[in-house]
Amino acid sequence: MEELTERQKNILEIVIREYIENAAPISSRYIEEEYELNVSPATIRAELYNLIERGYLYQPYTSSGRVPTDKGYRFFVDILTEKEIRKLEKRIIKEVTEMKEKVDGRVRFLHEFTRLLAHTSSNLTLSYFPRENVLLKEGWGEVFRDPEFDDAEKVRDFMGMVGDFEKHIDSFLSDKEPDCVRIYIGSEAPFSKRKDFSVMVSSCKVLKRRGIFAFMGPKRMAYDRNIQLAESVIKLLED
Repeated sequence: MEELTERQKNILEIVIREYIENAAPISSRYIEEEYELNVSPATIRAELYNLIERGYLYQPYTSSGRVPTDKGYRFFVDILTEKEIRKLEKRIIKEVTEMKEKVDGRVRFLHEFTRLLAHTSSNLTLSYFPRENVLLKEGWGEVFRDPEFDDAEKVRDFMGMVGDFEKHIDSFLSDKEPDCVRIYIGSEAPFSKRKDFSVMVSSCKVLKRRGIFAFMGPKRMAYDRNIQLAESVIKLLED
């Protein structure tokens, strides 16, 4: 398939970032009014239509704006830059270092560590350390503030997805590339048939013990921030 042009990439990134921020379909008029693209409104509409035809966006209703598909989110994750990934690093190093100085006991530290990740990511955060027989979940309040969970059925599906992940959790500890961030967007998740959510997972060492942490939330999660957070945590804990 022909690659996207730079203008198409730019428009697609605008739609995804705005949708992540506002949780509302993004219209061509909004893009025209908020961004100086130096192209006509007709050109913006044509490019949005092209992105729909190629599977990066969809239009929930005829008169509505555009929403990213799983393919669109995957594009967004893949183009995030190294500069963006490093923005949170100094802050995380400072907070975890202070935490280690204040918190006594391994399990209590793991609990506070998980709580920090949940608060920073605004997603449900799961930490698992098999040698301590510790499985922690923090951030229910953060994730359920997302408008997607105004629908009770979505809440039930999300709880089911978390359960599906827990059933397969040990497989992430045996991964051949343990210290990388793996991102499963909607239908990409091999451990669940529930397709409205995303999971970011990585194994790491905390206090010399191998474990994993994962961020879970709607597909409209802040991938850039969470990738920054995960990469910074892995680097910090390795050091």
